[in-house]
Amino acid sequence: MPMAGLSHVAGYIPAERPSLYELREALEISEAELRILIQSHGLRRIAVENKLRVHEMIGVAVDLLFEGRAELAGGIGLILCTSTFPTFVPYLFDPFAGMQRKWGMERAEVRFVSQLNCASLNFLFRLARLWTERRGSAVLVLAADKMGLPRSRYLQDSTVSADAAAAAVVTNTAACNRIVGSAVQSNASVYNSMQASPEEYAWFQNTFTVGLVKVLRDVLQQAGVTAERLRYVFPANVNRGTWQRVADASGIPLERFYFPTMAEIGHAHNADPLLNAEHALRHGMLQPGDLFATLTVGMGSTFGCTLFRH
Repeated sequence: MPMAGLSHVAGYIPAERPSLYELREALEISEAELRILIQSHGLRRIAVENKLRVHEMIGVAVDLLFEGRAELAGGIGLILCTSTFPTFVPYLFDPFAGMQRKWGMERAEVRFVSQLNCASLNFLFRLARLWTERRGSAVLVLAADKMGLPRSRYLQDSTVSADAAAAAVVTNTAACNRIVGSAVQSNASVYNSMQASPEEYAWFQNTFTVGLVKVLRDVLQQAGVTAERLRYVFPANVNRGTWQRVADASGIPLERFYFPTMAEIGHAHNADPLLNAEHALRHGMLQPGDLFATLTVGMGSTFGCTLFRH
């Protein structure tokens, strides 16, 4: 039976990356909050896109993905896209039409998924696996976000949002990075996201680590492997403290949680795990047979994890 796998990954990160010190006034944060973000959370700079719109950032990521490998585009049967924050385009404007024409993907179906917030990427992987193993054609997975208002970048006591885009191809002929397990879970007790009451928000902040550990363990159990066999976890760039707590609770050393892009770009939502995975793949950090996972959490208590074998 064919197995779905991640064949190629590419990302677009804006060149403009002001420091948190430079953004402090726009973010409307105090000196104490600034110190926590830098010293405790491990954030330094935030990627900011001032020219391109979301679909244009996606277009750049797709160009990087298909550059020198245009044959990949010809096999795409489905395009799956997610953004944590709503994207706005003019009425009757198709943001992907130009990209599809450029790479000969006019016949590909397009679906947009966002209801799981920052855990949507792993849901896309789940859908892509089902599609390519049953239909045969490849799936183009896209993730991008751009913040409209500077103040909205700051998530209290947690992180700072960045602008970025990532693209990946899932096929049933991938020579490596085969998907061997996946799970998406939700705890509907917190459903108002940023509009939640202070009590609900505090509860989410104090308990979401449990949800992350659970979804990770469920996927490992599903694949019949132990946590010790994981070479890397490529997480969302929430903050360093989150992954320290998950590491402590899961028994996986923190150094296996690989998030090299966090300090220099901030939290780019669903693009984060792909950007971190792309960095590791580009630097040859995985050996044949290594297991790695993408791990994400979204506001409203949504959790996602996908396990791959390199």
